[in-house]
Amino acid sequence: MRAAVLHAYKEPLSIEDVSISQPKAGEVKIKIKATGLCHSDVNVFEGKTPVPPPVVAGHEISGIVEEVGPGVTRVKPGDRVISAFIHPCGKCGNCVAGKENLCETFSQVRLKGVMPDGTSRLSKDGKEIRTFLGGGFAEYAIVGENALTRVPEDMDLEKVAVLGCAGLTGYGAISSARIEPGDTVAVIGVGGVGLSTIQLLRASGAGRIIAVGTKKWKLDRAMELGATDVVNSKETDAVKAIKEITGGGPQVVIEAGGNEETIHMALDSVRIGGKVVLVGLPPATAMIPIRVASIVRGGIEVMGNYGGRPRVDMPKLLELVRQGRYDPSRLVTGRFRLEEINEAVKMLEEGEAIRSLIIP
Repeated sequence: MRAAVLHAYKEPLSIEDVSISQPKAGEVKIKIKATGLCHSDVNVFEGKTPVPPPVVAGHEISGIVEEVGPGVTRVKPGDRVISAFIHPCGKCGNCVAGKENLCETFSQVRLKGVMPDGTSRLSKDGKEIRTFLGGGFAEYAIVGENALTRVPEDMDLEKVAVLGCAGLTGYGAISSARIEPGDTVAVIGVGGVGLSTIQLLRASGAGRIIAVGTKKWKLDRAMELGATDVVNSKETDAVKAIKEITGGGPQVVIEAGGNEETIHMALDSVRIGGKVVLVGLPPATAMIPIRVASIVRGGIEVMGNYGGRPRVDMPKLLELVRQGRYDPSRLVTGRFRLEEINEAVKMLEEGEAIRSLIIP
């Protein structure tokens, strides 16, 4: 099959033929319809998320089940599915406790680019090729069955591909923050995750929703999708503006930018006694200094959130799509063939895309 392979960090991807093995126990082979291109993939390409190359990235996957391994019961050949970026084992302590987004088994292999048994299903000329959270920039992918959710026949598979990360991450952020109807919320970062979060906040009954970003066209999109106010942090003091809009700061700030500036912005703008939810991912080795005294004196609750629960929350997202309360297609700013993926990567790096779909 054809795949977009990264052979060295900060180099273009190479489109080449690779071998894919049969799925093992609990695994599913998917014929890919579309895969969303996310900043987390770019972090791999740049070495900020250091999955060892050669590696095939891509984790917002939709497609058709081609083959199932022994013991698979959740899907069958021919099913239309989306794959989450989280692949829960279903057996570890966190999975059993209902926190499968924090699967302990998956966390041990996530940055190694291998399946839970320590091996990859891709190779070329006898050399193993790793995958990042599914390896969707290819014609086929093999993932664990617990990452998959069946998609209704009347839904466009391309439309729902970005639920696999952008949608599930936004859903998890709102769930962990325990947003209540009428709460004032600021969302810092208006990429795929931020714009998903804004739509889901609107669906959950949040009150004032402030979108913070640096690109006017993305802030305009945020207003279209449910934000009540926007702040361009390149043109104004964002912390001051957020506090003025909210009369002292929002009850909740959801940080989706994933860098030192946006994290400080979130901590400095939240109301006393409020919550800051960190969902943006900086480089794996990033260390960000914070003013601990202000967090302690303000009684600020700071929490990290790594997405939602694929088997529990993804069906709820699909229902919101069905009801028209969440439209993932509004995140898609381009469609590219697999051979055009380097062009799509460049646009994302330059801030000229939200989510591009890579079509094999």
